[in-house]
Amino acid sequence: MNKDDFYAEQSKQFVEETFEGSLPWFLAAFTRSRKLSDSEVDALVKLIKEHKEE
Repeated sequence: MNKDDFYAEQSKQFVEETFEGSLPWFLAAFTRSRKLSDSEVDALVKLIKEHKEE
């Protein structure tokens, strides 16, 4: 397992255990204490569009 796969699995497990698997809940909690820049929002929107289920 490479480093990126390891961190992806760790992140997935954290969201599952802490936020009942809800990525929106995780993002809501994360952004409560930290505002996102325009470029961060753009990057997240791009990621979401790339990984959206059809």
